[in-house]
Amino acid sequence: MSGKSNGNQSKNGEVKPWGRRFLRWWIIGVILIFLLVGSYMVGTVYENKQSAVTRHVQWISPNLTETGLSADDFNLSSNITPTKVISGFYVDRIKDLSLSDSVWTVDFYIWFKWNGSEVNPGENFQVIDGEIEKKELVDEYTNGTEHYQIYYVTAKITKFFDVLRFPVDSHLLKLEIEDKKTERENLIYVADNSTSNINPGVQIHGYSVEKFSVLEKPHIYNSSFGDPRIETRPTSYSQLRAGIDISRPDLGFYFRIFIGLFVAVAAALVALFIKPTEAEPRFGLGAGALFVAIANTIVTSGLIPKTGIMTLADMVNDLGLLLILITIVESTISLYIYDIRGEKELSRILDRISFIFLLIIYIIVNAVIVTSGW
Repeated sequence: MSGKSNGNQSKNGEVKPWGRRFLRWWIIGVILIFLLVGSYMVGTVYENKQSAVTRHVQWISPNLTETGLSADDFNLSSNITPTKVISGFYVDRIKDLSLSDSVWTVDFYIWFKWNGSEVNPGENFQVIDGEIEKKELVDEYTNGTEHYQIYYVTAKITKFFDVLRFPVDSHLLKLEIEDKKTERENLIYVADNSTSNINPGVQIHGYSVEKFSVLEKPHIYNSSFGDPRIETRPTSYSQLRAGIDISRPDLGFYFRIFIGLFVAVAAALVALFIKPTEAEPRFGLGAGALFVAIANTIVTSGLIPKTGIMTLADMVNDLGLLLILITIVESTISLYIYDIRGEKELSRILDRISFIFLLIIYIIVNAVIVTSGW
C-alpha cells in the first residue's frame, strides 16, 4: 500500500491537492484553538487587573466611596464635634508575607496627638482583620490638655490575596486601625501624612514597595451590637489606614517557576524533527514533556492558597499542556501520513509547519497573557 501511494505522488515530491488542503485546515485549526483559548485567558487576566486597580484607588482615596461605604457615611451632624486625634504610621519592617497562608506580619510605629481627656486612643486602638502580637508604649507626654503617645506594634494581619495574576501579581497591603470603644461621632482620626512613612529598607521577598499611603475613612457596622443605649442604626467608627502597594519588580520569578515547563514544551516541539516511524523517541519526548508539565502544575499550585479560581500560573501551565498534547496528536497524524499513506513529503512539511506555527503562537499568547496582567 505504501508503494502504491508513492507511485501516485509526483517524482519531485510535490504534495497532492488533498494534502495542501489538509495542511491549510490544520494550520487554521491550530490558530483557532490558541486564539479562542488565548482570548479567554487574556480577557480574564486584564479584567482582573483593571478591577484590582479600581479597588485599590477607592481604598486609598480619602474621599472616594467604596463597597459598603456611601457618600453620606462621611458626613457628621452639624451639632457633633468629635475629638480630633492626629495619627500616623511608620512601617519599620514586614517580617513575613505568605500568599498560601493568607497572612502578613508587620512591625510599625503609631502615634496619637490630641486635646482633652474624653478619649484614650493609645489604650483602645485595635488592628482590623489582625492580631496585635506586641504593643509597647515607647514614649508619651502631657502638657495641660495636650497629649502625645507613640507605640511600637507587631501585628499579624489576615489578607485574602487576589492571586489570579500570580506570578506577576501586585497587592495592596492594608493596615487598618480603629478605636474599639469610641465611635466616629466622638473620635475621628486625622491622618498625619507629613511625617508618616515606610522604612526604605523594608524588603519583601519577590516584591518591591511601590507606594505608601495614609488616610482616614469611616467604617460602618450595620448593627448596634445589641447595645440598649444606642438606637437601632448602623454604627460608624473612624478608621486610620495605611496602604502599602507592592508588585513584582521583574519577570525573574515568572521564569524561575516556569523554566521546567518551557523546557518540556521545547522538547515536545523538537520531537517533531524526529522521523515519524521512530516512534519510541518521537512519542517518548512528548509523553515525558506531558509528565513534566503536569508536575509543574502541581508545584506552582502549592505556592498559592486553594481558591478554586484559574490563576495566570494555571493558564500558562494549561497552555503548555495544550501545546504538548497537540504535538502528540500531530505526531500520530504524521505517522499515519508517512507510514500508511506513504506521503513522506507531506509528513515532513506537516512537521515543519507545525513546529513553526506552534512555536510562534505559543510565544505570542504567553507574552500577551503576561503583559495583560503585569
